[in-house]
Amino acid sequence: MTENERAEIGKAIQEKITELEQRVTDLEESTKPMGLDNAVGRLSRMDYINNKTIDEANLRASQTKLKALKRWLDLIDTEKFGKCTRCGKEINPKRLLFMPESTRCINCAGK
Repeated sequence: MTENERAEIGKAIQEKITELEQRVTDLEESTKPMGLDNAVGRLSRMDYINNKTIDEANLRASQTKLKALKRWLDLIDTEKFGKCTRCGKEINPKRLLFMPESTRCINCAGK
């Protein structure tokens, strides 16, 4: 992997981290409990509970992805960066640009 590719991937990772941090903040706000003093109907409360459950799942997934991206960013200047965690071969830089959180090459990801 060239230094230009590494820098470009690092920039993509940083952009994705910024985007995910904002998403996590928004999801944390939307998953706060609704006070009992809010006068809503039974169906509205059911919708709220359903949406909250979906938002909580999205929040967990976003937090996991954010941790993975930060881990990759920490490794960007090491030999481990861009290497498949399964086979040890280099992950295609185009794959890392598209999915910066990828830890496996395309062959291993499909298995």
